[in-house]
Amino acid sequence: MHPELLAQVLSVGEQLSRVWEIFKFLVRYAPYWGPPVLAVGFWRMWLRYVRARFIADQEYVLLELRLPAEVQKSPQAMQAVFDGLFLKSGESTFIDRIWLGKVRMWYSFEIASHEGRVHMYVWIRSAFRRFFERTVYAQYPEVEVVGVEDYALTLPFSLDTYNVYGMDYGLAAPIGVPIKTYPEFHLDQTSAKEEQKIDPIAHLLEFAGSMGKGEHLWIQILARAHKKEDVTFGFIRNRKSYDELVKEEMARIRKNPEETIVFPDGGVGKTLSDRQKRRIEAMNRNSLVSTPWDVGIRAIYMAEHEKFDGANVTGLGSMWQPFGSPGYNSIVPIGNRWQNKLDYPWQDFNGYRENKMKVRIVDAYRRRAWFHAPYEYPHHMMTSEELATLYHIPGAVVRTPTIERITSTRAQAPANLPV
Repeated sequence: MHPELLAQVLSVGEQLSRVWEIFKFLVRYAPYWGPPVLAVGFWRMWLRYVRARFIADQEYVLLELRLPAEVQKSPQAMQAVFDGLFLKSGESTFIDRIWLGKVRMWYSFEIASHEGRVHMYVWIRSAFRRFFERTVYAQYPEVEVVGVEDYALTLPFSLDTYNVYGMDYGLAAPIGVPIKTYPEFHLDQTSAKEEQKIDPIAHLLEFAGSMGKGEHLWIQILARAHKKEDVTFGFIRNRKSYDELVKEEMARIRKNPEETIVFPDGGVGKTLSDRQKRRIEAMNRNSLVSTPWDVGIRAIYMAEHEKFDGANVTGLGSMWQPFGSPGYNSIVPIGNRWQNKLDYPWQDFNGYRENKMKVRIVDAYRRRAWFHAPYEYPHHMMTSEELATLYHIPGAVVRTPTIERITSTRAQAPANLPV
């Protein structure tokens, strides 16, 4: 045998021998490492099972917010709604969490365009419907809250009829750095004239209203009250509280000053730049005036094959840009979750993997799933002020003609009328 070939054969033999030694070592010490590994696996599967059972046992309702022709309130009223909906109850004891599988309430705040007709919805558990209505009517008595059919379930979705593109969104900067919120747009100044206001949600609603025949745009902001969680809550959980993350980020900024200064004696030093100071100030103010939420954001563009417009895919990636700023945070797509990079035909025979992703994102949207299996992903955190900027009842400054508005205001008879 040729010497080089013989050397290669011996090398392969040595590698196989090493693999065999490692295998024997693992088998020998299996009584030590096996039980912890099995315990972790059982713990994970048990939590998934009891939570799935609890979630499936709940009843859910989709409520439409029917908007009046005129709204004079600022997004601060919507912030009060979010603060009122902040509920941590339901999983207070380890029996609730581990044995009964209870999870705290999460909401889905949605904007949906059905062939250009724009609606605003909220998806909640049926048991919380009256609580939600009272909270909304306290701030927006002119809005109507009406139970409707779930559009995501009633649409006869099929890949034979529709082409789908969807994406999830995350934060560009670390948790704790806020997006550009409504006070930065001066929307908290109710004395200003409507035509002088700049509302970033107008960009979002105008994009939704541009859908044509056979096109649908679905946007959901999934939110639940934030709380610090231990291992009994699971593995992809909040190991640190929102306040702790904010303090860590502010400490990191202070340790890395950007601006160079020259002292009178000729020495050179570093200090915080105006940009860093504004960021710390915004983080401080935002964390002090509003409640923190765990948040996941998802959007889907769906259209009949002959009506599918690739320009709307670009619109999905840029529709949150008005809410961001270089000095603040920004909402950006998570590009590798629902779009596998498949450059060559042999990577996806007959489009199987791509079609599977399309079906899965529609299923995730219909389930309003983000925080729990079967679609459990790391979430980001935002405050009620940030959520109120992303999702609020638009005023007259938003003139998108396809937004459904009611012509009269909601009113009830006085409670003290004689019977």
